[in-house]
Amino acid sequence: MTIRLKRKSSRYLLSLWTLLLLTLVGGTTACTEVDCPLDNVVEMGIGLYEAETQQALTLADTLTVRPAGKDTILLNRAQNISVCYLPLRQGFERDTLLLRFSNAAGQAATDTLFVGHTNAPHFESIDCPASVFHKITSVAHTQHPLSQMPLTIDSVAIANPTVNYDNIQHLKIYLRSTAR
Repeated sequence: MTIRLKRKSSRYLLSLWTLLLLTLVGGTTACTEVDCPLDNVVEMGIGLYEAETQQALTLADTLTVRPAGKDTILLNRAQNISVCYLPLRQGFERDTLLLRFSNAAGQAATDTLFVGHTNAPHFESIDCPASVFHKITSVAHTQHPLSQMPLTIDSVAIANPTVNYDNIQHLKIYLRSTAR
């Protein structure tokens, strides 16, 4: 009777190990592990700077940004910001952004920012959503008179032309003011 128990327990252990091995092998081959980026939003980072000192600027006035010819608002009445993130259009090679500055005294004016860029589709995996990365090729701007609103764009520089998942500054906007 002792010999029979040993055979049953050894068969039982063998069956248990076989079941465990099949579970491990089947579990690893049945599923694929996909590393899709958690934050897959592609946005251009814009830093604000003082033109005179070239130091980072926290905007005390209000800034609203919208694309030209659209009713869409990309940034609505932002205050106390030094950086903002804006999308670039995927199917076009140039974005025209209207930057409206306003202050508590009721003054307001709009400057225009022109951003030229190339578009490149980006795929992580077939299981992940596709994105479009951009490369900034040119920037230009308009400026309003300081008598209309005492804050205007003085100049714009490309800090990093590659726009992808990284939340970094791609453009530096230098602002001129008569009050500072």
